[in-house]
Amino acid sequence: MRNFWFSLKEGILGFKRARLASVITITSLALALLLTGYFILFSINIKHWIGEKRSKMELEVFFENDLNNEKARAATAEIQKITGTGRVVYISKKDAAARFEKEFGRNIYDILDSNPLPPSCTVRLKPGFQTSAAVQKMVLQIGRIKGVSDVVYEKELLRLIDYYVTWIYIILGGFGLILLFIAVILLYNTIRLTIFARRDIIEIMGLTGATASFIKRPFIIEGFLQGLLGALIAGGLLYLSVGAIRRLLFRSLVMQDNIYFILIGAGIIIGMVSSALSLSRYLERI
Repeated sequence: MRNFWFSLKEGILGFKRARLASVITITSLALALLLTGYFILFSINIKHWIGEKRSKMELEVFFENDLNNEKARAATAEIQKITGTGRVVYISKKDAAARFEKEFGRNIYDILDSNPLPPSCTVRLKPGFQTSAAVQKMVLQIGRIKGVSDVVYEKELLRLIDYYVTWIYIILGGFGLILLFIAVILLYNTIRLTIFARRDIIEIMGLTGATASFIKRPFIIEGFLQGLLGALIAGGLLYLSVGAIRRLLFRSLVMQDNIYFILIGAGIIIGMVSSALSLSRYLERI
């Protein structure tokens, strides 16, 4: 227990002994984590925007023109049972005529002697079933139902969304890995400055018989504190940025509170790991 309190005290005192190096370390980590926070925020909003576009996609199912109302409703009920279907709205021939008049301002019977509009239904899709592959599978199932004449949806638009979404996720994933790599390298190198500034203490501890784990412990605690402070600074700047963006540019910006917890966790882990790696490399040389 005494060793722990000694290590904690030494880790805190490390800030005073190498103030400049500590400031550089915390600033570098805060900058890297802030960029990571912006990246996560951008990814969440891209996903939200794509989700909104997908949620508005619907299928229009047209039944055979001579299908009576009862059979058309029965076919609609069969469609509702298909996995992935959300809200299904039945549109009778009479309803279709009313929609025509509302949209074009003319009564269908003023133009033609009869109503040629077939009964139909609109089908909303549940989340997870709004991709091109899932929709095509659903269209095949609907097409097998007796009385169904045709299924219409924005096939090309959905295909383009899937195509660009794949590339967006690939680019964002690659950018995220680059940011993480930069954060680790920045912190690794700045922590080496801290260790170099205290090389005399490390060498004395080694000469007096201190174990590697005992020498490392204060630096790992110091890395923990540096990571925590860097993450808190990044989180504060991100919070202020989100508020400014919502006020000045984009009121509907989506923000999730768990981003702040992700930044804190990442900061602590990066701080501790970078400290341990930097010190291990230094201890190998002495």
